[in-house]
Amino acid sequence: MDCNRLKFIVMGDPVGKGRPRFVRSTGIIYTPKKTKDYEKKCGQAAWVAMTKNKLECFEGNCSVKILAFLRVPKSWSKKKTLEAHLGKVIPTLPDVDNIAKSVLDGMQKIVFKDDKQIFHLEVTKRYCDEDTEPQVQVEVFWQ
Repeated sequence: MDCNRLKFIVMGDPVGKGRPRFVRSTGIIYTPKKTKDYEKKCGQAAWVAMTKNKLECFEGNCSVKILAFLRVPKSWSKKKTLEAHLGKVIPTLPDVDNIAKSVLDGMQKIVFKDDKQIFHLEVTKRYCDEDTEPQVQVEVFWQ
């Protein structure tokens, strides 16, 4: 049983999916710009990886692993920063489910037709090591 795999990295601070905004006067509901921009960035990274691997958007079931590395706040003490680098302190924001929503929405119609095809999702967040830039590493597996 062979398994196909796609890996790509989205550089920069991970962004969780923002709540939809509502304009009372017009009744229009919209997605915040920061979320839209990040979803586009995720889509671009996915498209580059799909193109490089000569893959097309697939319709089968898939498994997705997301590993988000966040920047340690500059205001933290040396002790707390060291604990963050060692993985003893876990980031609280953004929520893992919101990180996943941003990344998956960005991949939709590029890697897979619809996120309902995902049967397994693993999301982890942690602080960056001293020499690692903030980023999201994504792996998609399918048959």
